[in-house]
Amino acid sequence: MNITELSSHYFVSPQIELSDINALKEQGFAVIVNNRPDGESEDQPSSAEVQAAVEQAGLRYVYNPVDLQNLSHKEVLVQNELIETGDKVFAYCRTGTRSSVLWVLANQKDEASFVTLVADVMRKGFDLGRCLPAMERLKKA
Repeated sequence: MNITELSSHYFVSPQIELSDINALKEQGFAVIVNNRPDGESEDQPSSAEVQAAVEQAGLRYVYNPVDLQNLSHKEVLVQNELIETGDKVFAYCRTGTRSSVLWVLANQKDEASFVTLVADVMRKGFDLGRCLPAMERLKKA
């Protein structure tokens, strides 16, 4: 797994395998968030499969799929509620980008913080360029 820390209790990653879940538990994660819609590729495990494995490991599972073309405040609010719990949250999607987008939108307070958070995430290896139109629609002014 290629895990990227965005804050002390929020981490993102590309697609995980079912065999990664015990390692995530050992790393202290309390919540696993799937931001990837089912059926994007044939090789990804389904949400139901991941949920069963996560719950069997004794962790909380949240399915919050993101389609950037239809991104709404709903997905941001779900992610924000998880961030605000203070639990150690692990979020994934195909590349980690959508999970990073949600973190930026949940944490930005104004234009300056939005720009700073986008730059920070991009320095960590996520290309948010294609995501900016969707993010601009939802950011706080």
